[in-house]
This record gives sequence, structure tokens and C-alpha cells, in this order.
Amino acid sequence: MVAEIERLQKQIKNLREQLVKEKKTNQLLKKRALQAIIGANGAHRNQVNRNGCELDLARAELSSRVKSVFLENVSHEIRSSMNGIVGMTELVLETELTEQQRQYLEMVGSSVDRLLVVVNEVLDFSRIETGELELEPEDFNLRESLDHDLYVLNLSARKKNLELVCTIEPDVPAHVHGDPVRLVQVVTNLVDNAIKFTTTGGVYITIENTGYDTDNNIFLQFSIRDTGCGITPEKLDLINHYFKEKVQRSVALPLSVGTTGLGLTVTSQLVKLMGGEIGAESAQGETRFWFTLPFKEVADLAGIEEKTNATLEGIEEEVAYVLRGARVLLAEDEYINRVLIETILKQLGVEVTSVASGREAVAEACSGAYQLVLMDVQMDDVDGMEATRRIRKYEGKHDGHLPIIALTALAMSGDREKCLQAGMDDYLPKPVQRNALISVLAQFLTSRVLVVDGDPASQHVFVRTLVEKGWQVTLAETNRSAMYEASLSHFDLILFDLSTPQLDGFEAVKILRQLEKYSGQRTPIFGFGDANIAGKLPQNIDGYMSRPVTKEKILQQLEVLDAE
Repeated sequence: MVAEIERLQKQIKNLREQLVKEKKTNQLLKKRALQAIIGANGAHRNQVNRNGCELDLARAELSSRVKSVFLENVSHEIRSSMNGIVGMTELVLETELTEQQRQYLEMVGSSVDRLLVVVNEVLDFSRIETGELELEPEDFNLRESLDHDLYVLNLSARKKNLELVCTIEPDVPAHVHGDPVRLVQVVTNLVDNAIKFTTTGGVYITIENTGYDTDNNIFLQFSIRDTGCGITPEKLDLINHYFKEKVQRSVALPLSVGTTGLGLTVTSQLVKLMGGEIGAESAQGETRFWFTLPFKEVADLAGIEEKTNATLEGIEEEVAYVLRGARVLLAEDEYINRVLIETILKQLGVEVTSVASGREAVAEACSGAYQLVLMDVQMDDVDGMEATRRIRKYEGKHDGHLPIIALTALAMSGDREKCLQAGMDDYLPKPVQRNALISVLAQFLTSRVLVVDGDPASQHVFVRTLVEKGWQVTLAETNRSAMYEASLSHFDLILFDLSTPQLDGFEAVKILRQLEKYSGQRTPIFGFGDANIAGKLPQNIDGYMSRPVTKEKILQQLEVLDAE
């Protein structure tokens, strides 16, 4: 009996232990089930949130694209109208006018210039806001980049009997690496603002070297001080508070200092985008705006000077002489712009045929009657880019290449690239400037020659003789720069010094001929040098003249080229 009781007690104990285990198991299962349920709901909420974020992102991207298209259209409409106003005003100013008429027209031109500044500021403001403004750093000469715009501003200062003085400290490098266009924009905005609010005294610009950082960037500080009315403490605090804020895509409301404030707002944002700082100080009778920017120093000064002086162009009369009789097709649907460009071309002696649609432009361009096309990008039926694609498709089947230059009022980042991708050769923004038009016509309608010569005396003879004959001359003093120039663009003739050991002329010519296998275009190469190597010329040389180089010898070689 006792044994049976003990057995039953043992079974009860085992059952209790199993019951505890089952309870623990049930609790664990409940916990896991609850976690699974919560996790599923959380995943669902995360998916919903993710879908919401993706939808918001898509909406934001669509909004940005819509805004970009809107800005392009606004830019096109404004610049197209301004192109007509600017061009026609310039044409009327070239006629006989009374003094009062000339004064009125000059006032119109001045007002249009100010309007163009405002339009550019609005577009820059919008580009910064949408993150579309891109910097384009390059090697440049600091003083030369500022000279032109400061000269124009100096004329404005003189009208108010103000001084405009620019001082560059001796330890500031002549050449630096950065974005010269945006730098000049910042400086001119601040100087123009200073002139506007100054009635006596002057505006004083100082450029100083403030040192280097660990990445070997040189920091230059630009100070613009004026003797104007000053800025109230409240407004000065507001300006400096805004200057200290980080650049953001959603820019705050324009910072006003007395007018729209757009110029100062864009200036501040540009400085920050270039990695710099900006600030302002003011007291009674004096205001100072300053900004500091990082630059890289340029080590190869000789290379910069060579690049600066590489392409030598004749004066406008010589270029215009070369352009006489050239056959140009103009595709432009805006009547005023068409008349303006036609007038400029006819003044240059160019034979111009005009059409008002892309469809007509394709038909005319494929006729083979023209040397160049000026193509408006935005036309109603077939736009300029589609017309260009059709012309290039035709050329692909029939050989040939007709230079096509875009005429466009678009001013957004990447527009040049879009034109080039469509098959256009270059890009002229509106309002079209006479000098810019002449320059692009000269580039594509005149013959180009590369002169590879390290001797300054013969360089001078080459340049003077060839420019007089209507050639565009590019100079290269070294083998390396010759390879660079030849790979960069096509030349109609290359004149190569074969006698200088440093140039290794024969080997360089061999490399040039190898490069032509890829381009499919063969360029005549005439050598020159010592008389004793005239009989050792390889077959890839088309002609030779011995030193000393003279005008008569060059003309003889050009006659040989014409005969071929």
C-alpha cells in the first residue's frame, strides 16, 4: 500500500513538472506569436511608409522637372524678346540719328542690360534652389578675368564721380584654379551694389592671400569697401545671419538690401557653393563686404600662357573679308530675330537663306547648297534638335558633314550638352551678340592651321602671313602640345618643324598619321627645317620648306595645297 502511494506521488510530481513545462512552452509560443503579429504590422507600416516616401520622392522629382521645363520656357520667351530689342537697338544706333534720339536709344539699351541682369539672377536663384547649378573650375588668370567687367563698372562709377580702385597684393598668385565665371559674378554683384549706394568718395577692392590649408588650397579674401550711406545695425545683423546659414536647395526668401535683393542672395549662395565664407561690416559712411574662397595654385604657368595664346584670330575686318560670299542657312521662327541675324550676316557679306521651320531647314540643309546652318532650337513643328538629327541621318547615308550651330534662348545647366548630343557643332545663346556670331562663323567657315614651331621669330612670320590669307592659326611649341591640339580638333593644314631635336618631328608626324585612322580624316602636313633633311622625308609628309621661313615660301606652299 505504501509502495502504491509512493508511485502515485511520483506520477503527480512528474505531471506537475510537465505542466510547468507546458505553461512555459505556451508562454513562449504566445510571445513568439505576438512578436510575429507585431512584426508583420510593423513591416506593413514600414512598407506603407516606404511607399509614401517613394511617392513623395517621385512627386518632388516631377515637380523639379516641371519647374525646369517652366524655367526653360520662361527663359526662352524673355531672351527671345530681349534679343530683338538689343539687336534692333544696336542696328538703329549705327544709323544717322539726332543727339536726342541717340540718347533715348542708349537709355533703352541700358534698361535692357539691367533687365538681362535680373533675368540671369532669377535663373541662377532657381538653379541653386533645385540643385542644378554646377561649377566649372579651370585654370585662369585672376587679373585678366576681372579686368573687363571692372572696366565696365568703372564707367558707371565715373558717371557718379566715384573712384573705383582694385588692389591685388603681391603675394596673390597670377594664375589659380577655380570657376572664373562665378567669381567674376560675385565680385561684380558686390561692386555694382556698392556703386549704387555710394554718392561721394569711391569703391575700393582689395584681394589678399590669407594662407593655405592642409590640402594645399590657397585662400584669397576679396574685400569691397565703399564710402556710401552704410547699413543699419538691424539690417546688418540680418545679412550676416543669412550669410552664416549653410547653402540649401530650398533657399530662403531673397535677402533685401534696398532693391529686390536677388543679387546679394545669389552672391551669398555662390560663395558657399564654392566652399567659401562671406560677411559684411558697416559703420556710418562706410560699408565693407568680404568673401574668402579656396583655390588651387597653378604650377604649369608656361602651359597656361601657351593655352591663353594658342589661338590667334585676325581682326574683325580680316575675318569679315574671309566670310564674304559664304552660304549660310538660317532657321528661325521668330520674325524679329530672323531679321536681326539676317541683317548682321548681310553686313558681313554672307549669302543667307532663311526658313521659319525645322521641316524646311532639313529640306534646305540636305540640298548641299550651304556651308553652315544657324538653327533655332525651339520651333513649333519640328524643333532644332530633331531637325539636326534628321540632317545627320541623311548625311550618314550620303557622306559629308554640315556645321550646325544652335541658336537658343535656353539658359539652363546642361543645355549645351543636349545640343551637342543632338549632333550640333556649337552653341550660341540668345541674345546673339555680333562678335560672338562673327567668332563662330570664322571658326567653322575659315580654314584652320596648326603651326608646330618653337622659334618666336618664325612663329611671327607664320601667324602674320596665314592670318592675312584668312587662316585661323593655332600655335604649339612642343611635341606634347601638338598632339593635344590635333586630338582636340580637326585642322585643314599642319606645319611641322622637323629639324628641332626636342620635337622629334618625324616620330610626332607618324603618331598624327596613326590618329587619323580613327578619325577617318587626313590632314596635309608640310614640314619645315634645315635644308639637309629635305631629301630624308618620309612618305607621310606632303611638302617641305627650308629655313629661314619667309612669307614667299609660305605662300608657295599654300599654292601647292590649293592645287591639290
